[in-house]
Amino acid sequence: MTLSIGDRRLGAILLEQGYVNDADLQRALDRHLEVGGRLADILIDGGLVGEKRIARALEEAFGLPLVDLTALTPDPQAIASIPASAAVQAQGVPFALENGSLRVAFVDALNNVALETMEDESGYIIEPYQALREQVNWAIASFYPELGLPIPTLGGETQGVSLLGQRLVARGFVSEAQIMNALEQQRHSGVSLGTVLLGMKLITEEQLYETLAEQGGAQYVRDTREYRPGEEVLGLLLRADALRLAAVPVSQEGGVVSIITGDLRRREDIEALIGREVRLLLARPSDVDNLIERAYPQKGRLGEAMVQQGTLSRAQLREALQVQARQGKVKPLGEVIVELGFAASDEIDAALVKQNAGGGRLEDTLVQSGKLSPEMLARSLAAQLGYEFVDPVTSPPDTKVALMIPEATARRYTVVPMRLQGESLVIAMKDPRNVFALDDLKLITGREILPAVMAEKDIIRLIERYFGDKDMAKLNEELAKTSRQKEKEQETVDLSSLDDNAVVRVVDGLIREAALQDASDIHIEPTEHSVRVRYRIDGSLREHMELPRGAAQSMLARIKIMGNLDISERRVPQDGRVRFKKGSIDLDLRLSTLPTVYGEKAVMRLLQKASNIPEVEQLGFSEHNFGRFLDVIEKPNGIFLVTGPTGSGKSFTSFSTLKRIARPDKNTTTIEDPIEYEIPGIIQSQVNTTAGLTFARALRAFLRQDPDIIFVGEIRDTETAKIATEAALTGHLVLATLHTNDAPGAITRLDEMGVEPFNISASVIGVLAQRLVRRVCTECKRPTNADPEVLRRLGIGERELRGANLQRGAGCPRCGGTGYKGRMGIHELMVVDDPIRRAIGQRQTAAEIREIAVEQSHMKTLRQDGIEKALVGTTTLEEVLAVTSS
Repeated sequence: MTLSIGDRRLGAILLEQGYVNDADLQRALDRHLEVGGRLADILIDGGLVGEKRIARALEEAFGLPLVDLTALTPDPQAIASIPASAAVQAQGVPFALENGSLRVAFVDALNNVALETMEDESGYIIEPYQALREQVNWAIASFYPELGLPIPTLGGETQGVSLLGQRLVARGFVSEAQIMNALEQQRHSGVSLGTVLLGMKLITEEQLYETLAEQGGAQYVRDTREYRPGEEVLGLLLRADALRLAAVPVSQEGGVVSIITGDLRRREDIEALIGREVRLLLARPSDVDNLIERAYPQKGRLGEAMVQQGTLSRAQLREALQVQARQGKVKPLGEVIVELGFAASDEIDAALVKQNAGGGRLEDTLVQSGKLSPEMLARSLAAQLGYEFVDPVTSPPDTKVALMIPEATARRYTVVPMRLQGESLVIAMKDPRNVFALDDLKLITGREILPAVMAEKDIIRLIERYFGDKDMAKLNEELAKTSRQKEKEQETVDLSSLDDNAVVRVVDGLIREAALQDASDIHIEPTEHSVRVRYRIDGSLREHMELPRGAAQSMLARIKIMGNLDISERRVPQDGRVRFKKGSIDLDLRLSTLPTVYGEKAVMRLLQKASNIPEVEQLGFSEHNFGRFLDVIEKPNGIFLVTGPTGSGKSFTSFSTLKRIARPDKNTTTIEDPIEYEIPGIIQSQVNTTAGLTFARALRAFLRQDPDIIFVGEIRDTETAKIATEAALTGHLVLATLHTNDAPGAITRLDEMGVEPFNISASVIGVLAQRLVRRVCTECKRPTNADPEVLRRLGIGERELRGANLQRGAGCPRCGGTGYKGRMGIHELMVVDDPIRRAIGQRQTAAEIREIAVEQSHMKTLRQDGIEKALVGTTTLEEVLAVTSS
């Protein structure tokens, strides 16, 4: 019986991590050759390794999380995607469906056949998890009632374990304190209590099995050499059965067969195989093994045809593992993240609890919660596994090897070839523990694979560059040629041909490239002699390329078709929405056209998917502001205002806040113009002035819809402001945006709109003003000295500069030579407390309210918050000066 690839990997991992020694593994391999089945079952049944310990070893080595199926509620859609028969066959339970991937908990997560069975049945990419066999059997019986299986009782051994401990104490072998200590160790290791006690050398093997026999009402056999069963009774079990069940029939009398076994829990299996009533006698496993060797010789007795195929050497096991040799035992990823200072231990613990309940992998949980950036995750994984971390900017891939794997394979596994190293191929992966990917890549390329680690978003960018339209220059030539021909013939645009020509591919290429460069807007502007394309990146417009002047009309027609606009109307502005999906790029764009002197200009804003909206932890709040912010948004009623000019990040902050407070037990409703992000679980409405649906009218309707939380896209007029205030005063939480320069200014703005001061003071619970500043590029940042003129204008003295860590980006390929990469918020949070309420009621000015907020309510101004972030090196003083007024 040959070993499967999964069993080879398991043996290598357990040996490498010190869970089994050579001799024990060799015995298990020898037994596997005869009885077949899973190597894990042989190791578990033989008491060599506990099931939980095997699961933890696989989790550390291959990133296959162990989930507790009893602690989660499976998604009905996930269960329905897999037929009951397939779940039984693959010994797997689907429990969640997310982003086109189906999460399945398997008894054997390394079984490629089981994985393919699930993929074929569901049509989804399978994300494998581990679960204990007992829980998988329970879940299949529970979630597939059509099978009619009896639902097993979980944790059936708990009482037996307790009885064993009591009996050992009663017989004076151990103390109660020693039993409690052993039970705690058992909880972590998953092995039996007896094995733990033996490992602690608190009892002898004979004491253990004598007590187990007493507990099970069986006779204890001290010396199996006294038994010499005849061939007639031995014939009741083949050698393979005896090895698999650790049992030997020794006599039969009156239809009852006496069986010597090393595990009394095997009664049902033994009776089912023999077909008679059995009487069990308990012996030590080593004595049972000796009896099997004496009773069942290796070759041809009792008609057994055992084909000996040899055993596997240690070298073959290690080679089959297909991972780089690592020194010592692999540390859990959580420990590595803590050691690198990327997250705190309590954050790791919270993420592990969520993972254990089926909430996704540890690393995904940490990234989604904002505790870890994708780059930090990749560096942590590389450090954990001892692999190379690859940055595509400083170590770009070799274009000669980039296309050595098919596009479908690259996208399926999120991998990209980097370079040849001797005869081996270095491949960047988001998770080098994906053994299925390693197998397929070796088969496709015919080379040994050396995994390296790269951030997932960087791999996706490289895949899009390699497999998108690679030669934009040729496309532009084709576009120019087509444009000149159309001008010459004075033809109108043939709309039927627009789906398969250079115009379509150029527009798609511009959108794809904008997404890859993290641009927020695309500007397509006709000029006198050309069409200029610019991207807004990190708040600044950068020129991307120029296209032929004659292409303007065709390009605008294509863009209008994508946005369902009227292509024949060129005299008035138009607005639309575009859904763009090519390869791994899936985004929405907000489209606006505007007539100009040289033709129509188009601006497309790239909208983030709802799943990419950051958690509030990722908004860049200072420690001072973050706690106060959470306190405000968790209040049951009142108005919370987010203010700032256009492009200051109000929408991101608002929707990030909604993600935090809009729980399933809350009725959350929004009115927006336009709807930018579609968020599951939230009722969203679009302003439609033509049909008479204004902000104010929608708000009145919301109040009759039993709302808990209301989001108003923008308070623009008196009517909207008054209704929002009334909603807050009648027990609702209202979140709204407003265009003011600072937090105190929002109060006077509401007053100017006609809201009575006593209503403002009673309803407004807080105001958050914010701006966006560019972050210093982490790749090229260098210590710098402050510009005296900037210090003077910001009012910073020498005392404030003591201990400062001013940084400036020198410019590198990652940041496009700007010295900045990404943006962050600076905030001014005014929590409306009693002193501020009194000031509002007295109709004090914004300046007076600001003074009270700073002195009595500990508010930090936008400029103060920005200066603090510049002094620790995350942004620059020049950026703070550029976006703040005082």
